[in-house]
Amino acid sequence: MNETHDQSEASALESLSSYLSKPWILVLSLAIVTFLVYSGTLAFEFVWDDGPQIVNNPIIRTWANLPRAFGSDLWYHVARHQVYYRPLFVAWSMLNYMLIGLRPWGWHLGAVLVHIGAVASVFWLAWKLTREYWTAALAGLIFALHPIHVEVVAWVSAASDSMVAMFTALAFVAFLNGKDSTKQNRTAWQVASLALLLCALLTKEMAISFTALVAIYVWLRPTDGKASVWQRTWEAAVAAIPYAVVTVAYAGLRMRALAHSPAQFDVQHGMVDMVRTLPLVLAFYLEKLVVPVGLTGLYYMTYVTAQTFSQIILPFLILGCVVATLLYWNRQEGNATVAFAGIWMLVGLVPALYLRNFDNGSLVHDRYIYLPSIGFAILLAIGLRRLPGIHSWHATCIQAVAVTGLCLFYAGASIWQQTYWASNLLLAVRGEQLCPENPQAKVLLSTEYSQRGANDRAIELATAAVQDHPEYVYGMLALAEADIRAQHFEEGGMWLDRFVSASPEFAQSLTGMASLAGLYGRMKNFQHATELCDRLLAKEPNLYSAVYNCGNIQLMAGKYAEAERLLSRAVSLEPLQAAPKHFLGRTLFEDGRNREAQAYLQAAVVMDPTVWDYHYWLGKSLELTGNTAGARNEYRQALQLNRDSAETKLRLAALEAK
Repeated sequence: MNETHDQSEASALESLSSYLSKPWILVLSLAIVTFLVYSGTLAFEFVWDDGPQIVNNPIIRTWANLPRAFGSDLWYHVARHQVYYRPLFVAWSMLNYMLIGLRPWGWHLGAVLVHIGAVASVFWLAWKLTREYWTAALAGLIFALHPIHVEVVAWVSAASDSMVAMFTALAFVAFLNGKDSTKQNRTAWQVASLALLLCALLTKEMAISFTALVAIYVWLRPTDGKASVWQRTWEAAVAAIPYAVVTVAYAGLRMRALAHSPAQFDVQHGMVDMVRTLPLVLAFYLEKLVVPVGLTGLYYMTYVTAQTFSQIILPFLILGCVVATLLYWNRQEGNATVAFAGIWMLVGLVPALYLRNFDNGSLVHDRYIYLPSIGFAILLAIGLRRLPGIHSWHATCIQAVAVTGLCLFYAGASIWQQTYWASNLLLAVRGEQLCPENPQAKVLLSTEYSQRGANDRAIELATAAVQDHPEYVYGMLALAEADIRAQHFEEGGMWLDRFVSASPEFAQSLTGMASLAGLYGRMKNFQHATELCDRLLAKEPNLYSAVYNCGNIQLMAGKYAEAERLLSRAVSLEPLQAAPKHFLGRTLFEDGRNREAQAYLQAAVVMDPTVWDYHYWLGKSLELTGNTAGARNEYRQALQLNRDSAETKLRLAALEAK
């Protein structure tokens, strides 16, 4: 019986191996599995930086702006502490916008497809490095499913990490092909490698470590295996020079594009603090690679300012043990592949290890480990392929069981943890639960509560952020917004003034002026709000948040003709957004044109039924036209979303009394 069972099991494995031994079938299978795991993201909203980077980014709306993408910061319209130069990612965004507008599912589909492209590239790279087809296949599968990649795949704005990993892997494959090719084909592969590196660099800064990877690889695997250290070093330097030239040229282009951007370094912490903190940062990434649970986009890690055992010595010892293990393993393998995969992990992460480029507390993010995790996937694949047999269990069976268990865990953990990226509210709740000390999580959650009418909870969270982290100035902005939405205009105005004083660059940015104009309008300071609108629209007439906010300001000021003009423009800019349709409907309603208004109010409710006042205003419109049953239904839905709405209760009570 056991022999028959073993034979049938071996036969099944052989059939599967035969089927997948064709590379195109294997890559297609990897693509299908990856898509199935991340297909749920197609129902997700735009979240977090997707607002300014996609929804409210005027540069992506026409191909005519492509030269501008190569000559400006990605965040040129936003007040930010970091400056990013990513023209190819902007070009990808332009393509998405031209094809699908602002339909979130299309952008999420694009992010999943780019991840699939990165998976295929990792398979090809691993095949070239290990020269073992099935090890490469397993590396591609691990990379496809590993939960550490949830942030990159589920969040559209992080698709640049998938793109840079894909270009980097392909550039290294082309480099390896150039080394292995005949003289006739070598030049073509070398040119392709340099071009792909340039694409990677123009996508995201993480690719600047590529030159070092080339030099290290050549040093570890010289043409002459008996070469001396000096000969190895010379060969590595010669191989790296063309890539260094491309990288320097990119750096010059970047400096020219960002010439007017101030240097953005953390001036509060010096190199000593950074060096103290690096072991903890590296240990954190290692932990998430090995045990990928508790993932969020809102980690909170601050500088280590005291030489404590748990934060410096223990992480350093753990990292030392890992390095020693890799060195021993590499010696056992005898081909430098293990060493290079381990080095890829570290060198690929180097651009994210200059911690002074980030705000204190925002020192780690899952997206930074996406490119370095290629090395981890290769190491894990090699390790699984080396698992021995146990007693009567053949090694192939042991490996199959281990791979199946690991991939099921990875797939389940990825599906479960990606759901927290479905909306800003879920993202904020997750971040606040896992990292309650993070003021950014509190501010994001406060903003979400405030927009939903839960003003008391919003004020509580923003107040906690301001009290616990006075250095995080956006806590003051969140508190101002929450107070203003709650109609505590005196308190809100005080916090708004404090925020503008603490962050004057925000008031000079395009999106900052739009936000401030909206808040001043809510406080009925129409003169100041209108002045900001005039300046803003003169600078960038196609900035969605400016057109939308300024239209609402005119509505609140009772200038319905101007409000209609601006809000109609907002609707044309973003026809898939519910808010401009709703406020255009309210403008027409207040202007006595209820029949016209009702169509827009109805459209807003259909597009986004989760906003209570959308239902309330549609109820008012229906009530005015005599549709009592429809109005009653809308008031009830409004109360389900906001039980504290006194005006809705009064109107519903009046209708039910009839």
